[in-house]
Amino acid sequence: MYAKSFIAHASRGRLTSAATAKTYPYDRYVCHLCKSALVFHPEWGTHRPWFEHTADTLTENGREHCPYVTVVLDELNLIQRLRRLVKDTHPVVRKADWQCAGCGRHYHGERYCLSCRTGTYSKEVALSPTLKPVTVTGGAACAC
Repeated sequence: MYAKSFIAHASRGRLTSAATAKTYPYDRYVCHLCKSALVFHPEWGTHRPWFEHTADTLTENGREHCPYVTVVLDELNLIQRLRRLVKDTHPVVRKADWQCAGCGRHYHGERYCLSCRTGTYSKEVALSPTLKPVTVTGGAACAC
């Protein structure tokens, strides 16, 4: 069993949410990180729609580096214990500023470099004082 994903690339190359994929349930979807083929699971009961990796369609990169496939067992156990204690909770995704030693790229978000397709070489870095978050239209913050 692999972690559920709620975002994927559709066959036309567009990034698609699982909720949007309900309108095209028979389209082909691939992981936005490792490019492995995904299985779409439509909404049923109280579960939202989601995408799932399968062992027979994993790419080599997916097997080794995709965070949906290589879930840390301790993290998964902690999430399950917390869900039993507190209903309707979701794990918090830790986002930070990172620099990849493999390619030298700076990025913000989860520890996963899209260029190297791994987070192994990434180190957390402090936001440079010259780069300050700027408010743009819509109220979103940007550090570019």
